[in-house]
Amino acid sequence: MNKKAVIITVVSLGAVCAAAFGGIKAYQNYQSNNQKAEVQPVSELNMYYYENEMTSSGVVTNDSSQDVYALEDKTIAEVHVEEGQEVKAGDPLITYDMTMSNLELEMKELDVATVTSRLEAANQQLAKLRSTTPITPKPEEPEEPEPEPTPDPEPTPEPLPPQKTKNAYNYITSSSKPNKGKGTEEKPYIYLCTQECFVLGEFINSLSEDEDDPIYVSLEIHKNNEFAGKLITSWEISGESGFPRLEDDSKWSVRTRSQMIETEPEEPEEPEEPEEPEEPEEPEEPEGYTAEELSSMIKEKEEEIRDLDLSKRKEELELEQMKKVSGDGVVKAAFNGVVKGVADKDDPPSGEPFLTVSGSEGLYVSGSLSELQLDEIKVGQKVYANSWESGQNFEAEITEISQYPMDNSNAYGEGNPNVSYYPYTAYIEDTEGLRNGEYVDLTMSNTQENDGIYLDKAYVREEDGKKYVLKADENNVLVKQYIQTGRTIWGQAVEVLSGLTMEDRIAFPYGKTAKEGVKVMEAE
Repeated sequence: MNKKAVIITVVSLGAVCAAAFGGIKAYQNYQSNNQKAEVQPVSELNMYYYENEMTSSGVVTNDSSQDVYALEDKTIAEVHVEEGQEVKAGDPLITYDMTMSNLELEMKELDVATVTSRLEAANQQLAKLRSTTPITPKPEEPEEPEPEPTPDPEPTPEPLPPQKTKNAYNYITSSSKPNKGKGTEEKPYIYLCTQECFVLGEFINSLSEDEDDPIYVSLEIHKNNEFAGKLITSWEISGESGFPRLEDDSKWSVRTRSQMIETEPEEPEEPEEPEEPEEPEEPEEPEGYTAEELSSMIKEKEEEIRDLDLSKRKEELELEQMKKVSGDGVVKAAFNGVVKGVADKDDPPSGEPFLTVSGSEGLYVSGSLSELQLDEIKVGQKVYANSWESGQNFEAEITEISQYPMDNSNAYGEGNPNVSYYPYTAYIEDTEGLRNGEYVDLTMSNTQENDGIYLDKAYVREEDGKKYVLKADENNVLVKQYIQTGRTIWGQAVEVLSGLTMEDRIAFPYGKTAKEGVKVMEAE
């Protein structure tokens, strides 16, 4: 093949490849132009979030009951119904004696005002503590260890003189040898002593160690300390002399035959210590509280406010209950039904219903709510029920809230777990798909975030650390819309803080059509 043929072949192959590539690209453009992504308004995808949500479970029943308890501080003046009687909503059931009602109501209002005032004062104190600037604590000076007291020196005993001066003893101990004699009564041991000679107590004690064979001694003082010298005095003692047991180191003078009392030398007067210079006054500590002290005080005040707030809620609830029976003092039926179990008005039961009205129409369900919600949840408020069997949702309306807490509750929600729960009864108007005896989950809240946007996490994607959704723009094609997100609720819903409105339309961000530039269509 010559050079020209090679060039023609290469050019031909290039033309074929270009044509093939152009065909593939044209097909892709055709596919892209004909594929459309389904979009839905954010308002339809929004998962509403309820603050202070309270959830419990209940059983659907075709009857409901209204339990009427006798108030402890009220006397029942009249009972308007009897057992088995049919009543309609609003019919009188019992009437209380309201003679003292106004006074009791005023006292309860005073209780509410008092605890409200204390709560306001505590909140003001808390605000002041939070706005207080902490002081810098004074550095602690290291504690100087106290000098250990110097022990008094033990007195050193005076050294004994030489035991002998020539042959004469200056002092005699139990080990001293006599100059002569045999220690008997006829020939006692003789010790030659100087004028200053003394014997130790141990020597005298040794004479009486053997009562059956006592030792006899003669302590003699001679002139010039020699036996040849004139006898000046002598002291004859023995084991029979009757000496008591003496201190071994006591000293007894031979010349005076008495104990020598040593007098301690007078201690020299200590020189007066010079006056210590006055220490400079320590700088005054700054007034105020340290950061640690403020933190502790704020915590204590917050706990006090929580307790006062709970007391206020309880007092207000009691006031509300009193107002319900104030005026004419009549308790009325909450719905149509039949009266059951009427007690004796002169001896009403304690802790049990005085009478019960059993409902006869529609479907009802009972749940429970926290005591912290009693002043916010009212009769007539909506409750949302979800069937365990079908998963369908139903709307119910509260017809009654009990004045007495229940012993056990299956309720759960946010807030203080150590609170009481009060049962309520709700009426279900639209009961299609719901049957008697079916279990449901009941959800209620006193606050709904109507303006917030909460999307399922599947609709939110992330790119380079930024969150985005696929949104339809004004030309009805998909574009990336970056958003700012907040908290995640229930592990499923993501809060959208900015970048999206309820009117925006978004697409599911996965699949072949989940890319920018794809045309959109409204989801069916």
